[in-house]
Amino acid sequence: MKKFLFATFIFINVTLSSCSNDNNFTNKNSVEGRWKLVNVTGTFAGINNNFTYGIITWDFNSITQTVTVVNNNTDSNLWDVLETGVYNYQFINNPDSPCGESIEIDGSIFGCYSVDNEYLVIDQSIADGFAITLKR
Repeated sequence: MKKFLFATFIFINVTLSSCSNDNNFTNKNSVEGRWKLVNVTGTFAGINNNFTYGIITWDFNSITQTVTVVNNNTDSNLWDVLETGVYNYQFINNPDSPCGESIEIDGSIFGCYSVDNEYLVIDQSIADGFAITLKR
């Protein structure tokens, strides 16, 4: 009987220790990697700027919590959000927003974000801001 209880105890310990806590999953890491800015819309001015795929890249690095922007846009009439450079970013709790969490880049809150397989959308349009669409 002691051997059975000991074996059961070992089995339960191994089983429980190999489980991961999926409740802590967020999509924060899903912004990781290189994205191409394809569109900026919004504000009270009615901006709707389309960009050639690949002319502006944003490369998110979750380890350093930086986004490296390479901006090759030469049309000064198109608002392209960020100049070439390396910016710090973080995710912040924002209970006043509809998403509950926003992305902050270089000390400015850029708004809610959503990621699917192909697109990253950063949306501040609820506050007469902008919506930034990036594509993998």
